[in-house]
Amino acid sequence: MTKKILLAMAFVASVFACTDDYKDWADPQVVAQPETVTFGDGSVSAVGVINFADLSADQATVKVCNLTAPTSSNPDYTPFYTITLGDQTFYLNNDGTMSVSELRDYLIAVYGKAPTQRDVQATVDMWISDGATTVKTASSSAFNVSAILKAPFIDEGYWLVGDMAAWGAEGALQFTHLGSGNVYDAPEFQITFATTADNQYWKIIPQNNYDGDFWAGGEKGVLGTAVDGDASMEGNLVTDNAQAGKIEKAGIYRMTINMMEYTYKIEEIAFAPFIYEIGNSHGWSQSMPLYGANVDGKYQGYYYLDGGFKFKPNANNWDGDWGQSKTGATGTLVQDDEQDCWASAGFYQIDVDLAAMTYSLTQVTSISIIGTVNGNWDTDTDLTYNTETGAWEVETHLNAGAMKFRMNHDWAISWGGANDDPKAYDNLTKNKGKDLDVTEAGDYKIQLFITYEGNNRVVITKQ
Repeated sequence: MTKKILLAMAFVASVFACTDDYKDWADPQVVAQPETVTFGDGSVSAVGVINFADLSADQATVKVCNLTAPTSSNPDYTPFYTITLGDQTFYLNNDGTMSVSELRDYLIAVYGKAPTQRDVQATVDMWISDGATTVKTASSSAFNVSAILKAPFIDEGYWLVGDMAAWGAEGALQFTHLGSGNVYDAPEFQITFATTADNQYWKIIPQNNYDGDFWAGGEKGVLGTAVDGDASMEGNLVTDNAQAGKIEKAGIYRMTINMMEYTYKIEEIAFAPFIYEIGNSHGWSQSMPLYGANVDGKYQGYYYLDGGFKFKPNANNWDGDWGQSKTGATGTLVQDDEQDCWASAGFYQIDVDLAAMTYSLTQVTSISIIGTVNGNWDTDTDLTYNTETGAWEVETHLNAGAMKFRMNHDWAISWGGANDDPKAYDNLTKNKGKDLDVTEAGDYKIQLFITYEGNNRVVITKQ
């Protein structure tokens, strides 16, 4: 009998490798027919829903159908079975069981990992073999194999709480979902944040807690480490009496959590002084610098945008670029499965916070000259942005006197000479800039180039 079963399994393996299906039981694609063998009545029927959560960890097979094996008038012929799920065929034991791992892998490949009931159309084929000749003799009618995968609870969102943020809903920092679609197919979430001191503690709050009982425990409750004050940079997350993890050193960190595995990883980040915007407004060919003066992940620049754009760490390549999250709110940045950020045509103040993985746009509707060069400090002379030169320009008469440039007719943002220098036309700053000095009245062409702090300048040409 053992020899016959092994031969049958070898034959099944060869069948699985074929690309053609059998037409029907009366016309099998096999070698010459064996001698006639009669069978008693057999039957196949569906079982109840298979819940993988109810299976033991070491369980190798699971019953997928009720199978009544036919009897044979000739003991030299052994019946065996295959089951076809969708378009894939597997070996089926005579008691209606199949491999747990094969069924699990099939469900994940076809439907994903979500613990949702899946009703898979199935058929069973019966074969007979005498060890030398094998033939398929019948196929069952279609029936459903219904199963629910076992998966841990994964919420739609997560929030970081702790000494670096707050220990309540107000001030909690939200993780970004990596990827798109079902959280069971894309179970990773990520956040970048700064710790303000050494030895700061943290926990993680799932969305259902954030929306309801904030500190509720249990299987769907607060996440943390098993040991209070665990300073490991990676490890397992627990919900059973969750304790607070600890980050020992002040700095900027990225935390990634995998909620299918219930694990976390914390990485310290060193931010570069520049990142770059690139987009449709410059034909996706020119990298525009944004400057982070404090090297804390916060960057700013002033550029013309028109349609799609992205951000990237390096001027000369696309490695590690950031774009708009497909699932997050507008202004949410991700590195994987991102889409283009977007803006209508115009000049913008662009702010990026890589610690929070966000960006924001403030449209610059006007930049104007203000000062005694206009006769007083209440009158603005507007400049017009020139997309060809990249400058804000105007030709106007200036009195001898002082002037600054301000944005949107407001003093919230204005530019003057850096280093308290009234003649610093080639180095303008918005940080308490000095009034610029125009020593001689006359007609002037003014070209103002605003890009990023340390690179702003004005060219004043007397006509």
